[in-house]
Amino acid sequence: MKPFVLDASITLGWLLDRPVHARALRARQLIVSGWVPLVPTLWRHEVSNGVVIAERRGRLTSEQVRTLSKDLDEFADTVQIDPVMVRNSVLIETARQTLLTVYDAAYVELAIRRRLPLATLDEKLAVAAQRAGVALI
Repeated sequence: MKPFVLDASITLGWLLDRPVHARALRARQLIVSGWVPLVPTLWRHEVSNGVVIAERRGRLTSEQVRTLSKDLDEFADTVQIDPVMVRNSVLIETARQTLLTVYDAAYVELAIRRRLPLATLDEKLAVAAQRAGVALI
């Protein structure tokens, strides 16, 4: 099992984008082939919020939200949540150095700390991660 950092944009891409972006498909293929997605604790909140916002904007019906919620619960069982409670000072400094939000910086911090590649659809996050020496999927 080889881990990689999975960000919320990839997960939401599977759920919301049609057609699904090639990077999101690649991440899905890695999971199917045995790779383990590793996420910071905020991942569940970000993905859940993305579903709620998509419904509010009319991209999803209430029935689709119910179905996706169940699918996400099942998928979350395959995701490994990083158990480390990262210090605020580390998150703040990572955000400052990368010019990202603290939320996005959490994915970069995890990838750096664990020396893992990152799967993201967020271009700003991808650029910042590469500048920090993180490989992308």
